[in-house]
Amino acid sequence: MTDPLPGPDPFDHHTAPDVCGLQDAPLAEPSSLGLHVPVGDEVLDLGSPEADLDGDGFMEAVTLGDDRGLTVYTDVDGDGTVDHVSTVRFDGSYDSWRLANPTEGVPFGGFTNAADDDPGAPPPPPARWERIDHGHI
Repeated sequence: MTDPLPGPDPFDHHTAPDVCGLQDAPLAEPSSLGLHVPVGDEVLDLGSPEADLDGDGFMEAVTLGDDRGLTVYTDVDGDGTVDHVSTVRFDGSYDSWRLANPTEGVPFGGFTNAADDDPGAPPPPPARWERIDHGHI
């Protein structure tokens, strides 16, 4: 299954995903040094990474929460864009996703909020996320 991070309404794939903590995330500026997460056709700024999950000495993850649960947003490849998301909700449900369509070797995986200098250029494709695991604890 490849689609945007799903929200509670299966027909609404805008920036209200069923992950936790994005409600106050601002749109990402190109100059931001925080982790960026593409959601639909927008890119949100999660702030500075705060955890080194793989022990390589580089911070690559941000954990955000709200009244539903906690979500860990991880930049696995170090390009500044979140490419793995894991959510555990207080009701015991969990989901994990991976970014399915980043552009390799390009800052932020090619996902930005910046307008293209060429007005005739097609818009970039929206982010696609693959759910790789889900269940209930």
